[in-house]
Amino acid sequence: MSEKVRISGAQFAILVIMNVLGTAIIIVPSIAASFGQQNGWFSVLLATLFGIGLVFLYYLIDNNHPNKNLYEQLEDLFGKWIGKFLSVLFIVFFFEIAIGNLRVMGDFIITQILVNTPIEVIMLLAVITCLIAVRMGIEVISRTAEIFFPYTVIAIILLITLVLPESEITHIQPVLQNNIAATLAGVIPLLGYPFLELVVMLAIMKHVNKQKAGRGFLVGMTIGGLLLTVVTLMCLVVLGSDITARNVYPTYVLGKKISVADFLDRIEILVAIIWFFTIFFKITISFYVVAIGVSHTLNLKNYKTTTIPLAYVIMVFGFFASPNIISTRIFLSSTWIPVSLIFGLVIPIVMLVVGFVKKKI
Repeated sequence: MSEKVRISGAQFAILVIMNVLGTAIIIVPSIAASFGQQNGWFSVLLATLFGIGLVFLYYLIDNNHPNKNLYEQLEDLFGKWIGKFLSVLFIVFFFEIAIGNLRVMGDFIITQILVNTPIEVIMLLAVITCLIAVRMGIEVISRTAEIFFPYTVIAIILLITLVLPESEITHIQPVLQNNIAATLAGVIPLLGYPFLELVVMLAIMKHVNKQKAGRGFLVGMTIGGLLLTVVTLMCLVVLGSDITARNVYPTYVLGKKISVADFLDRIEILVAIIWFFTIFFKITISFYVVAIGVSHTLNLKNYKTTTIPLAYVIMVFGFFASPNIISTRIFLSSTWIPVSLIFGLVIPIVMLVVGFVKKKI
């Protein structure tokens, strides 16, 4: 079934940060600007505050069921059959996260970096890499994230520092004087992507020390959300709200604005480096959680027996998940919102209430 391993609070926080950033670091600024225009950064900030509230919800659920993952918690609360049914639904939800991010990764690479490379090749290489990590286990995944996280932070700091001379504060003025309704409306799609997707962390919280899990979750959520807010703000002050909203990958366009002393320019590879690290861990965590969910539902002794078939299924469904990145963005801003609300908010609230009632009885 699941691994009997432990990961530190710091490692868990890093996994949360990577899941918050994921593909969102290059797509969210565009979604935020399309709603709130120059106030788009504030939409991200508000969504982050809501995300912090989600952390407390998820922590309370995990605290009521120590040393049990999400699937085990569902069976404890709702019984074997209803619990397994809900587990299957969550598996499908996490599967959607994995294939969606895989498709976004493929679309980005074939349109921005390796334009003559078939998307199948890109996705195959990504799936194989994630498969190796998943089979290594959550402890190895966490340690690897701990190694790559400093490089991600350094790349983000370099990006912000190098594009700062290109910024114009007038691009975000007047601040919060108009488009307030649109700014608030922009919070909704940002909740669905990426914050409500953090319910996936409930499936691995059992591996974290009980006292450190909540703190790690809170720190990871706060840092991830603030980084997303700062990146969105930089896109707005450098590119302006119109260009940010019209571009599918505004953060990548932001990287193209880097110019140092007229000899160091177009080093948007910084953005690519950040994104490759974050999306790898987001896909890997989703893949891992799907694998342990399937093994739990089928009562298998080792989740690794499911990984190779799942890798193939993720690859195939990822290829057909969306015709292009425009369709993906529309999906994230519409259809994905109610889906993520159900799995990331409604069901967890029901879980908390049922657990509270059972304790009283």
